[in-house]
Amino acid sequence: MKENEDKNIVKEEQVSESSNETTIKETRVRSLKGRLMSVLGVVCVVLFIITGVIIYSTVDKHFTDNHKSLLYESSQSISKEAELFFQKYVTIAQQMAQDKNIQNFLLSVEEREDILTNPGFDVVRSTLIDTQKFHQDVILSAYIGKDNPSYYVDDIDGISDESFDLRTRPYYKTITDGIVYLTEPYMDVSTGAMVITITAPVDLEGQVIGLTGIDITIDSLAKAVGDSKLGQDGYFSLLTANNTISYHIDPENILGTINDIELSENIVNNLINNRDEVIEYSYRNNDFMGNSTEIGDTGWKVLSSMPKDEFYENIQKVVKLIVLIYIFAAIILCGAIYIVLNVLTKPINKLTEITNKLSLGQLDVDIDIQSDDEIGLLAQSIERLTERLKAYILYIDESVEHLNSMSEGNLAIEFKNDYTGEFAKLKTALLHVSHILKETIGRIKDSSISINMNAEQVSMGAQTLAQGTTEQASAIEELSAEVNEIYATIANNAEYAENAGTKALEASNEVEKGNTQMRDMLSAMDEISNSSNEIGKIIKVIDDIAFQTNILALNAAVEAARAGSAGKGFAVVADEVRNLASKSAEAAQQTTLLIENSIKAIKKGTDLAGEAGKSLNEIVIKTGETNDLISEIAKASTQQTVSVNQIRSGIEQISSVVQENAATAEASAANSEELSGQVQLLNDLVSKFNTETVEELE
Repeated sequence: MKENEDKNIVKEEQVSESSNETTIKETRVRSLKGRLMSVLGVVCVVLFIITGVIIYSTVDKHFTDNHKSLLYESSQSISKEAELFFQKYVTIAQQMAQDKNIQNFLLSVEEREDILTNPGFDVVRSTLIDTQKFHQDVILSAYIGKDNPSYYVDDIDGISDESFDLRTRPYYKTITDGIVYLTEPYMDVSTGAMVITITAPVDLEGQVIGLTGIDITIDSLAKAVGDSKLGQDGYFSLLTANNTISYHIDPENILGTINDIELSENIVNNLINNRDEVIEYSYRNNDFMGNSTEIGDTGWKVLSSMPKDEFYENIQKVVKLIVLIYIFAAIILCGAIYIVLNVLTKPINKLTEITNKLSLGQLDVDIDIQSDDEIGLLAQSIERLTERLKAYILYIDESVEHLNSMSEGNLAIEFKNDYTGEFAKLKTALLHVSHILKETIGRIKDSSISINMNAEQVSMGAQTLAQGTTEQASAIEELSAEVNEIYATIANNAEYAENAGTKALEASNEVEKGNTQMRDMLSAMDEISNSSNEIGKIIKVIDDIAFQTNILALNAAVEAARAGSAGKGFAVVADEVRNLASKSAEAAQQTTLLIENSIKAIKKGTDLAGEAGKSLNEIVIKTGETNDLISEIAKASTQQTVSVNQIRSGIEQISSVVQENAATAEASAANSEELSGQVQLLNDLVSKFNTETVEELE
């Protein structure tokens, strides 16, 4: 009953593991659609991005080039219109310069006083008036001028006053250089209009004899420039040759220069260097696209300005349209991919359910998948696999039955089914296992008998060994006690020798100290002897002084005697001096005698001290030798102590080993008895196996 429960538990665990594996596989199959969607989505996104970038670059370049071209052409158109305007009035000034009446008048007037009396004056003035009236909307005044004498004749005042000096006027270059000259714009005082002066040289046979000029308003030109629209919010500006602003959408900038307004550096450089390329620039922190275009050969320029947002407005619209198209295409593509993947994965999901049932042991499954692609082939393979699994179940059941029988001790097995394929190997393996087990069980029986006999012999030997090792342990303990006594004796000897060495060293030090003191004493006695000799010399000098004093006293006494009564006192003194000299000589002799005796005694003492010093030196030498011998004895005793200690340690180790051997022998005896019991148990277990031959391995 218990074995059946164990089998059921094993089957449940196998089913649980199969269920877990099935769940993992289902997760993998379910994620296949997601992975394909992800991969295809990433590929589509990458392709969309690449094509989008290419299309954007192409569209951007096309629209940018197109807008730049339109911007450039618009600037050229305004420039051409302004050029025609200037060219028209330059031509009028040149035609005036070619008028014969004007030429003759300028040539004939040599003094200022001759102007009004000149017969051509009225004709010239009439010509000037007609010219102004014919173009009165633009020409404010027409005149001629000359620098020698300096004057002008116009259509309004007639002639200039005497203070007029042509050389101070900017258009004097017309005479000096023989060129048409356009002045910078200025405000006309009487009309308040923006005016410029155009002058042309009056050339007669290669000689400039004067000039003709007209003052024209450029309001009409400014109006034409201002009325010209550039896109929706773009505009044009008009600049002179000196980059003075003659027209701008912001009136406060008029008559200012390009450096006075907030233009970026790049467009300023283009204006200064007359470059007409379309560029991006800024004005008052607003971004514009534009270019500068020269007006003919006048040096004047037209500056175009289109807001950057307006310039790229169409591009942005196209980009937005492309993005919307791509989003719409991506949605359609994702939907199509999803539908296709559903169609492809539906049979795979069904096959997955079938394989899950097969993995759980449910072989009665219906594989109804009609497909002529790889999935159909897979379904056919699974169907064939199912049929094969049904046959394998029979093989497995029979093999399990034989294994259960072998687990109960019956090694005689017989196969009824004809095993094919890989299961033939299983049959062969089971038969081989049965054969090996039968041989092994037989050998175990034989070995158990031999082991039982050997175990009894080992047990007896172990008991004998335990008894012998016990006796050895007792003897070793006695030997260890004797060695400990020897160790203690040697240790005491070493200690005594060490103490004796210490005492001998102290005695040697004391003897050395006495020897040193003896040498000091000998040195002191030598100094005393030397001092005594010096004292003897001094006494000798004293004796000589006493002798001389005695002689002097005798001489004084003789002289006193010769002097009579007058020298008695001196004679007494001389006598006393002689007595003192005699006593001094006597004392010096006695002292000399004492010093000589003292020197002899010192010499004798010195000799004795020298002998004593030699004796002390001998004592020091002998004491040192004695100390060395005692040190050697102490070293030898210490070495003996170490050796005996090592012997004692070795004996203790031997004792420990012997005790361990005894314990091991006792344990071996006990194990041998236990082994005998286990062998008997093994024999009982082996006897349960049925080793009769039913079917042998072929």
